Amino acid sequence: MGKFLQSTKCKIILFVLALLIGIMIYAVSKGGYTISGIGIFKSLTAPLQKASNAISASVEHVLDMYTNADAYYQENQALKKEVAELNRELADYQETKEKLADLQEFVGIKEAHTDFTLSSPCEVIGYVTNDPYHAFQIDGGSKDGISLHDPVVTEQGLVGIITEVGEEISTVTTILSPDVSVSAICVRSGENGVLSGTISLAKDGLCRMSYLNLETRVVKDNVIITRGDSGLFPNGYVIGYVKETRTDEAGMTSYAVVEPAVNVENLRMVVVVTDFDGKGGKK
Repeated sequence: MGKFLQSTKCKIILFVLALLIGIMIYAVSKGGYTISGIGIFKSLTAPLQKASNAISASVEHVLDMYTNADAYYQENQALKKEVAELNRELADYQETKEKLADLQEFVGIKEAHTDFTLSSPCEVIGYVTNDPYHAFQIDGGSKDGISLHDPVVTEQGLVGIITEVGEEISTVTTILSPDVSVSAICVRSGENGVLSGTISLAKDGLCRMSYLNLETRVVKDNVIITRGDSGLFPNGYVIGYVKETRTDEAGMTSYAVVEPAVNVENLRMVVVVTDFDGKGGKK
């Protein structure tokens, strides 16, 4: 503080104040304010007045924040509650929309395959850890009429089969696995083969239809469906689409690389076919 009082800046400020006071005293001694005196005074004090107004506005803003802090807090809490309620309603709407879509898919399968007996739509509750073929568990079991080796489908196509059954939870092994073999047929060429998975193709979400003729007529984008002669799978259900054909390692036959119609890595709901015409070889 002592250094400021001794500084040039302080001396200038004191000089200006003294000059202003002198002008005011002179104006009064001459019998009142003069137009020129007032003009000079205003021009000199204008910066001080602006600074004063700015400080006053800031002080008022701070005082308002402290004075109305509780009201602002209550308003903020009310808004947060309103946003939370809207988010809850949106989540409920989305869940209802998804359930409706599941029911529509269920109805679609039933309408297209009148011989099917279907479980209720089952939710995928988790994938089997470290399984390269993306096996998963569903929230349906023996209490829902589900049995070992029942086919698992979506409206788009075949997913796999039931390989473990509990009362309320079952495990599904997908068609990417070499443990699942499906008698299949190419819709366009009529050629038969056996579809199953391999570890190398499963990495890309693909499977293989083996035992095609060396000079196969199966080509890219042909549709592959179930043949239904084994009694394990219904007849004529879509499996997937041909990506390419290759000659097998022995050079004796060809095989098709097939992309499943269903992305088995990203499932939310499936349906189990608990009965169908020809199941178990029955007529």
